[in-house]
Amino acid sequence: MSEVAEASEASEESHRAEVLAMLATYGERRPEEVPESVDSLELAWLIHQIEQRYGKPFDADDDVLARMTTVTGVTEVLAELGYGAGAAA
Repeated sequence: MSEVAEASEASEESHRAEVLAMLATYGERRPEEVPESVDSLELAWLIHQIEQRYGKPFDADDDVLARMTTVTGVTEVLAELGYGAGAAA
């Protein structure tokens, strides 16, 4: 595996860990207890957590929100929008 691929994989894992940690605060769960699927209440909670963590509004259209129904989808969207590991305000 190339260094670039390894760095990308490590970054993705870090983003995923952040998402799981934020979702775990909804319902007082451990990150390993968070399922892959994200329901509408969890998504609303997560968006609030993202805004609090990064100090800026989360402004996404319906198409982006529709992609955020799994932890993987959320991780991808946050990475694309510049949120995540090392992006805290």
